[in-house]
Amino acid sequence: MRQLVLTVILSCLTLSGFASHIVGGEIFYDHLGGTQYQVTVKLYRDCLSDGAQFDQNLPITVFNGNGAQIDQFTIPFPGSTQLPVQFSNPCVTIPTDICVEEAVYTKVVNLPASSTGWTLSYQRCCRGPNVTNLVNPSSTGLTLTVDIPAQSTVASNSSPRFNNFPPLLLCANDALEFDHAATDPDGDSLAYSLCTPYHGGSDFDPAPNPSTAPPYTPVTWEAGISATSPFTVGNITLDPVTGFMIAAPGAPGLYAVGVCVSEYRNGVLIGTSTRDFLFRVMNCEIELAANMVAQENLVTFESYCQGLTVDFENNSFGGTNYQWDFGVAGITTDVSTSFEPSYTYPADGTYTVTLIVNPGWPCSDTAVGDFTVNNQISAFFEPPATQCVLDNSFDFAGQGTFPAAGSTFNWNFGSDATPGTSTDLNPTDIVYATHGTKPVTFTVYYDQCEASYTDNVLVSQPPQINLSIPDELKCVPYTAQFTNLSTASTTIYSLWDFGDGTTSNVTSPSHVYDQVGLYDVSLTIWTTTGCIDTLSINMPNAIEVFPRPTAQFSVTPYEQLEYDNEFFFTDESDTSEVVESWFYFADGNYTDQDSVYHSYLEPGVYLPWQIVKNEYGCTDKVYGQIKIIPILDVMVPNAFTPDGNSINNIFKPVLFDEKVYELWIYNRWGEQIHYEKGIDASWDGSYNGTLVPSGVYIWKMKYTSFKYEDIPVEKQGHVILLR
Repeated sequence: MRQLVLTVILSCLTLSGFASHIVGGEIFYDHLGGTQYQVTVKLYRDCLSDGAQFDQNLPITVFNGNGAQIDQFTIPFPGSTQLPVQFSNPCVTIPTDICVEEAVYTKVVNLPASSTGWTLSYQRCCRGPNVTNLVNPSSTGLTLTVDIPAQSTVASNSSPRFNNFPPLLLCANDALEFDHAATDPDGDSLAYSLCTPYHGGSDFDPAPNPSTAPPYTPVTWEAGISATSPFTVGNITLDPVTGFMIAAPGAPGLYAVGVCVSEYRNGVLIGTSTRDFLFRVMNCEIELAANMVAQENLVTFESYCQGLTVDFENNSFGGTNYQWDFGVAGITTDVSTSFEPSYTYPADGTYTVTLIVNPGWPCSDTAVGDFTVNNQISAFFEPPATQCVLDNSFDFAGQGTFPAAGSTFNWNFGSDATPGTSTDLNPTDIVYATHGTKPVTFTVYYDQCEASYTDNVLVSQPPQINLSIPDELKCVPYTAQFTNLSTASTTIYSLWDFGDGTTSNVTSPSHVYDQVGLYDVSLTIWTTTGCIDTLSINMPNAIEVFPRPTAQFSVTPYEQLEYDNEFFFTDESDTSEVVESWFYFADGNYTDQDSVYHSYLEPGVYLPWQIVKNEYGCTDKVYGQIKIIPILDVMVPNAFTPDGNSINNIFKPVLFDEKVYELWIYNRWGEQIHYEKGIDASWDGSYNGTLVPSGVYIWKMKYTSFKYEDIPVEKQGHVILLR
């Protein structure tokens, strides 16, 4: 048991040594002929610690293309070299606690025969606890691996290798521009990408020998981190063609990064090599920096064609003296020592501007930027007049401000125009196949300047005439609503003849027929622009207006007490013109009898009505009123008609004696819509100043008892509002 505990402790100590100081590496090979290859492994370690020594014999495991181990070999330690801490900014004090050693292991080996190619792998754990962008970095190792294609597929190939090692130190919020290109001995085409490095080894097996078989497990990024976005703040880009990298981290830390280079021969991918390394980012105290605001970020910038004068802006800091060179070739007077100068260029063009802060001082900085200036140009054209689609041919004239020499033009007339485009300044005979509003764009180009103008051309369609009349029963007085369904691309003028001696030039008029009869209707339309035409449509006997009967009835008596409330309804309409009639008693009951008795179950004021119909289907309606007096201290109407005719316009309870009472009104959803308190509390049928719809409403009232003044009485019921 003691031996087991001791072994675990020693293993952890060994792991701790490796775990803190793996920096990165890469592997590549050169084909020397036959099955002989020179294999090179570059390893990098933190040399400020005694923990992670280089392998005295670095183990390489060989797998075939199917992932089966077929060989292994070791490469003796060749010695190491300390890399210089390269940092381009002289205005930053380089820290003294950074040290990285490089060991370049090289060996010529004969690989065993394999029809599926070879995979060479080296694994080591671990990367260390301070790697910012990995999950559990102290237990995360690395795998350096490279694939060699089968010689039956690619007879001879040497893998690409990176030319330069990235700087060991970056400043937060300061962009690094770095050439991450590789060289391929065979001249194969190379493509670059940011990729995820591979994990290798473990806490319990920090130096696997042999290495595990492919495929390999990628490292696990922290949340929000990826191969193309390895920084917690900031960004990184890698040109896929040139390998040029721009890294702009925004927060200090130690960041794992992977760069892959893929080689193609005759358009076919034959291999990919990966470089695994760390970016150390710190908060640098920069004493001085030159920062010339880019042209497109200037406050005064509108376009590259706004004139020859540029008002430069200077975001430099820490400087005392400034030296500007505005980049005009052949002269020496295009300079300034102002902090933010303004300069007018002699001609259109692109100029390279240089700003030096504290020129000649030990701590100096330089900023360089390109500025493009051109005189302002503009594009314009007057849309030609509307033409008919039947025989259209449009001519256009380009206008604007632009140099006569060197300017080019482009017209876009749309997909249904012939021709659809033109490069002439003044194109002619543009014909459209369909009618409608056609957007036309005229663009002027001069050097890097561009100006566009878009306007519409109207191609008119031939007018078409149509109308509609409602298919409904028409009883005098009848209001007819005529709808003009005519179409045209330009303004339509209309003339209606209603057949009763009246006319209208309203597009879709309404007209009242107050006499019974048959009426002819006609419509004439015409256009004065586009497709010019006049069209008419006649509709004989289009409107037939029928007579309306007159409803009339009587009720006796007018008033009765609550317990003696039988009323007699008598039809008094003209039977020669009425074929059907109905009495509606305003309590939910109705009848089609001409004369009838009816009793009511509740006291109140009722508004019964009669509807009569003639042989044509025309109807008339008339209301009456009866009152049933309750044997109670209060009488509440159950219906009223707030129609403004001075009869039964308000809802008002009637008490046996005058006294103050409260009145509430609710709609059928229980929402209070009225409240009043007083001797004459009532409701006019409105809510917030607007008359409510017909329907049933709930009333509630509260007053003190007529017999016992100190006892409150509360009653409620419903009232029908009729409009």
